[in-house]
Amino acid sequence: MKKYISILTILLFIIGYGQTTLRKSSLSAGGGSATSGNTYMVYSLGEIGVQESTVGNAHLSEGFVGPDLIFLLGIEDYSQLQGVKVFPNPISDFINIEFPETGDYEIYIFDITGKQVMQRMLHNNIAHYSIKHLPAGYYLLSLIKRKASKAITFKILKL
Repeated sequence: MKKYISILTILLFIIGYGQTTLRKSSLSAGGGSATSGNTYMVYSLGEIGVQESTVGNAHLSEGFVGPDLIFLLGIEDYSQLQGVKVFPNPISDFINIEFPETGDYEIYIFDITGKQVMQRMLHNNIAHYSIKHLPAGYYLLSLIKRKASKAITFKILKL
């Protein structure tokens, strides 16, 4: 009997001190990022709430988490790329992107799981790409102008 009580006590001790606590969070619509302790949150328009927590080798996510632009860009000091036009949205076959000025731009499309499904380089200010190969659904379109340290992300719908 002592053996069973000892095993039960050890198991309760391990369970009690081996877990992490995730608290629900609510974010305002608008977009941005927030950091609190070891938790980093990225959110954009229309998301209700997102929280991530890492404990040891485990990484837990609540809600939709888009691409980690900090990792993608390799720097935190990027400002918003203004004056970009993306049309039509929703998209059936082709996407058009117009930048306010000529330059070198990186274009990425991610599916809702965060998987990169397209990457292109653009060396002027107008782009016209076929997305016929993509299945219907929501995607994130990330546009980056590294030399100017500017970036912007759009949610797009493929019909």
